[in-house]
Amino acid sequence: MLLFGELTLEGNKLSCTSGNAISFLYRLRRERGIGGTLGGTPAPRFAPSVHALPTPEVPMKHVRATIPHAFLALALACLAMPALPQQYASSVVGTDFDFIVDEDPSTFLCLEFHGQRLREMPDKTADGALIHPALVFLAYYEDGTKVDIALDADFATESAAREEALRYATRLGKLPTSLRSGVERIVVHAGPTEATAFSDRGLIVLYSANATKRIATHDLEETLFHESVHAAWDGPHRESSEWLAAQAADGAFLTAYAAKNPGGEDLAESALFAYTLLHHPERIPADHAARIRAVIPARIAFVEKLVPPGKPIFHSVGPRYACDGSGTTFTIEGGEDTAAAEPAFVCSIDITTFGGLEDVLSNALVHGLGQEEPRVRTFLDGARARGLTAEELRDETAREFGFDRARVDAQISAFLHCNCDHGGRGVPAEAVEEPAMANMSASAPLRPVDVDLSELRWLLTVIAALVALLLVVSTATMVVVVKRSRALV
Repeated sequence: MLLFGELTLEGNKLSCTSGNAISFLYRLRRERGIGGTLGGTPAPRFAPSVHALPTPEVPMKHVRATIPHAFLALALACLAMPALPQQYASSVVGTDFDFIVDEDPSTFLCLEFHGQRLREMPDKTADGALIHPALVFLAYYEDGTKVDIALDADFATESAAREEALRYATRLGKLPTSLRSGVERIVVHAGPTEATAFSDRGLIVLYSANATKRIATHDLEETLFHESVHAAWDGPHRESSEWLAAQAADGAFLTAYAAKNPGGEDLAESALFAYTLLHHPERIPADHAARIRAVIPARIAFVEKLVPPGKPIFHSVGPRYACDGSGTTFTIEGGEDTAAAEPAFVCSIDITTFGGLEDVLSNALVHGLGQEEPRVRTFLDGARARGLTAEELRDETAREFGFDRARVDAQISAFLHCNCDHGGRGVPAEAVEEPAMANMSASAPLRPVDVDLSELRWLLTVIAALVALLLVVSTATMVVVVKRSRALV
């Protein structure tokens, strides 16, 4: 039985571990002339152990008196020892570790305002249309990465939105390049304090009030790391044979959150622990670090290939931006008249390729044509496996979902500018008025309610002691019954 430490009975050896290795061994030898006999037959002998504490020979008549005392002492010892949890509740708010600290370097360069644009703004706290006006910024980083940050209209002014966006842009710069490069967009809502972040492929959705709470507990960087794993690594790795083999090899979960949803959360949960052990091992206490390495060694080895220790976590993936307003996006100078007079811009998404068309088509089918997200995802995965070209994908979509090719093309055009760098150009003609989270339920699992299991420790320890005493009484009773039956024989 493992209750904040370990109380085990293996064969004839009873042991208790709780942080430090402590063992109790109660050996009873009943040989002729030592402690009496039972039914004329020598009692079986308990095997010695390297953890055994030397104990005197005890006559059989004292067994019922001394065994309960030994088990009670054992239970009290388990209670007194500093204990490690069987599972952490979660990686971010379920631990006291500061995985990423304020002093860590950031590659953040600058934040450019690109006006009010139409954006997909998923929000699990509100029903309504998916596409809304948003204040849009582009965050640039020294390694050549950039992230589109869209804030909802509740922030009202550019200055308020900029201050909010900087809270995330600077912290994102602390993440490894291999992780941040997979984050394309961040959506920020004002939101209630209890509304936690969620994510999808390339996308992170955050709530300002909850972010403020997590800054106070030094958890916002870790939150961004966790959600970035979903946005960047889930797609290529979560269902890969290598990751599934690592899960199977370890055979256990480090957090209750991962155990509850192994397919959706285990990679993001394990990655934060693994990254810290690989690059900042001093930030996790030695006893916890040893336990983590023992529970998920194969997963740590998997993450090691993504962020190898001994190598810089930042590396160039493109030219360093000059932060002079010359990027692929634009800045609105003036009011609505200026915005109306803007020239056409070339979208950065190449929909002549399967990869470029896939996400746009997914949005068009789900949000424009009202198709179920699981069916759309299954269709696109199958099309990718068959190696369809972008043009063949359009034709196949029309046949599969029963729409005219012209209608499919129109929806692709309507949704093209929702995700590209220069912003949206219009609301899709057939946008479906459905709750945003209904469309994302299959790909954006929500975080559970945080539970502090430490408050239950005293109760669990009492239960452990009672179970131990019950075992002792049962054993002593069985010994007495056997003794009397043999005496009758």
